[in-house]
Amino acid sequence: MAAPMTKTKLSKSEKKINKKLNRSQQLIFKQDKIETKTVASNVLCVYNGGLDVGVCQESVYKLFKEYGEINEIIMIPQKAYCFVCYQNEKDSERACDALTGHNMTADGQDCKLNIFYVSQVPPSIGPTSTIPPGLILLKDFISEEKEDELLKYVEWDEGTEQDFKLRKVKHYGYEFNYAVNSVDPIKPLVQGIPDVCHGFLHKAKDLSVINYIPDQLTISQYQPGQGILSHADTVGAFKDGIMLLSLGSQVLMEFRHPKGEHLSLLLPPRSLLVMTGESRYIWSHGITPRKTDIIPSEDGQFTPTKRGIHTSFTFRKLAINKGSVENSVSSDHDGKEAICLPHTEEEARTLEQQHVHQVYEEIADHFSSTRHSPWPQIVDFLKEQPPGSIMADIGCGNGKYLGINKMIYSIGSDRSFGLVKICQQRCFEALVSDVLSIPLRCNICDVCICIAVIHHLSTKERRFGAVQELLRILRPGGKVLIYVWALEQERHKVKSKYLKQQKYLKQQKNGNSVNSDKESPQNVILENVSATDKSSTVESNPTSQTLQECGQLSLEDGHQNYETGNKNINIHVNRTEFKDQDMFVPWQLRNNHGNNDKKPKDCNIEVAPTYHRFYHVFKQGELEELCTLAGNCDIVKSYYDQGNWCVILQKIS
Repeated sequence: MAAPMTKTKLSKSEKKINKKLNRSQQLIFKQDKIETKTVASNVLCVYNGGLDVGVCQESVYKLFKEYGEINEIIMIPQKAYCFVCYQNEKDSERACDALTGHNMTADGQDCKLNIFYVSQVPPSIGPTSTIPPGLILLKDFISEEKEDELLKYVEWDEGTEQDFKLRKVKHYGYEFNYAVNSVDPIKPLVQGIPDVCHGFLHKAKDLSVINYIPDQLTISQYQPGQGILSHADTVGAFKDGIMLLSLGSQVLMEFRHPKGEHLSLLLPPRSLLVMTGESRYIWSHGITPRKTDIIPSEDGQFTPTKRGIHTSFTFRKLAINKGSVENSVSSDHDGKEAICLPHTEEEARTLEQQHVHQVYEEIADHFSSTRHSPWPQIVDFLKEQPPGSIMADIGCGNGKYLGINKMIYSIGSDRSFGLVKICQQRCFEALVSDVLSIPLRCNICDVCICIAVIHHLSTKERRFGAVQELLRILRPGGKVLIYVWALEQERHKVKSKYLKQQKYLKQQKNGNSVNSDKESPQNVILENVSATDKSSTVESNPTSQTLQECGQLSLEDGHQNYETGNKNINIHVNRTEFKDQDMFVPWQLRNNHGNNDKKPKDCNIEVAPTYHRFYHVFKQGELEELCTLAGNCDIVKSYYDQGNWCVILQKIS
């Protein structure tokens, strides 16, 4: 009779190590859905060996290089773990056995390493099984011979391309201006789309993956270890359907949804990627600077695959032309094309790109010069925050609220590159971002302010999304102060400062003549003194009367209408009562802030360009209703402040 089998008894230290291993595995599965495996592979997950616990890449390399040749060590921002990729499984197995439970010093403290093999990696370093809606990937779209021809066509001679830190770039058809994320349609480049591209572009059109032939091309070259920050391609400047042809090395492209979903797609050499619909307008995309991508093999193992030189041909079709650009910035609309309230996400993004984002890039300096006096109730809110608090000013403009409370850490963000640049010149911490996709992690801020931003969003769904995003970055118990422009500019028989600045308009309405040179239409400019940064309306628009007298502009009931129709967006006349909740508000540049060579026909005066910004003004109770709908917050206070509706919200959990 055979002796009974006996289990090997684990020592106390082994039991302790196993317990910590199990806990680490449970944590990374809960946080990032990373599953572990018992079978050895050449990819190790090293828990307590990541950036979030103060461990640097160099320290990990020095420790693990003793056990074999390492392809790459992948450190992930804000994570307590990293990945060590060996060339073979034997070296990986030896390192795992030897270093599990090892004490590693980081920031003066010992971190006990928990090491295991994984059957899944984060989407940032490995492809996912699903892709964003609207994305099309055609593998082997061109032949190897065509790939060689295209790569030889591009000559990266010194001085003929833009040399960025993380890539080289060349443009054809139109120059892409990265400062404003757009092109100038009235300034085409000498060289259009190269003839060598025409064949496969017509092939793509014949396959119906696109419905146009592109007229703009950006060629980017990425060396191993280079990439591009996550971004959403410009909405207003280009039509739907952006094509990206991948040449040379494979690369992993990451896609992120504003609500936090993260997917990755492997772009093989000679593949054509087409971004349409939701993948084009809602998801952002980018390439993480890294020398290795972890690719699953057919047998289910992970293979660290080194990147080579990756070259991408990105094709776009302009959605704007010379006429539409002039119409979008000039007060001289001819009324031939109506601009209506958006019905889809795509239409909303296009409207905001043309009548919010692009406008603020044009007027940034002038706008900043009118924004110097902080509002008292906002100042009081900031000064009552405890020392050491983390405060985010979302839509910070020129940063006038960033330095109010010196005892808290303040960071600003704004959609305008020009305004963020002004903040940085003033030594404030600020970055370019959208209120619908704030690049801060969840629950990080103690306090947040969002002054005159949400009223620039053109649909209720987008305004709702903005409130949710502000709450997302707040810690439980944290507070956010929101200001939006009010429909009601007169309350308890008291006019807002905005309406009080209408002396000139009253003269215009009553037909009173203006004889003084000082007050003549071409010289009168009223200072902006409205309550908010971006909600504050703007210079009184003397151009309106001047153009009316010239027979080029008609005013009816205080509005100019692009075209008859209930859903069309009217142009508001500054310093008058609001008659619509959705409107365009003019901003006229001062002569020393813009181009002065634009003159109305048959007029002998100089008129600075006028830009039209989209606004949705909130009626009483609408802001509170929106915040209640967002949930997970209590309304601590709601009030009216000089033509603005305001709320203070406290996050619940």
